[in-house]
Amino acid sequence: MRVLLTLLLVIDASASDDRHLRGFQDRACTGEGQFPSGPLCYGGQLLVQTFSIKILRHDGQSGVVDMEMKGPNSAACRGAEFVNEDNQITIANDHGCGLSASEYTVKYCPDQDHFIINLVKPWSVDVVLNSQSCPSNKEFVP
Repeated sequence: MRVLLTLLLVIDASASDDRHLRGFQDRACTGEGQFPSGPLCYGGQLLVQTFSIKILRHDGQSGVVDMEMKGPNSAACRGAEFVNEDNQITIANDHGCGLSASEYTVKYCPDQDHFIINLVKPWSVDVVLNSQSCPSNKEFVP
């Protein structure tokens, strides 16, 4: 219980202090357009929680993605379908992925080539997921 209380205090403090503690590296989000081609991977971290997205395939407006959240709150989704409307990403079939305890929105930022995940529940925080090299399929096991 004491560890949970400490973690909640740290998260609460990070929400009001330096943006780098909140998971922001660069919160700018500009541009229009589609994802780059090929398999794409993005990742970021907030304290002890890590987030990753791997876009398996896309046509600009929709596609298939693997998502993973590791840490005190863990969840994973393999083969989730998404829709991209004006760079607002909606995951169509995330039910059963263990994300039901989380409320979130996802935005792709073409000029910066990163995602911003706005976690609403269980925290209220933004996390930037920067472009990174894709792990092998064996390493990404949601």
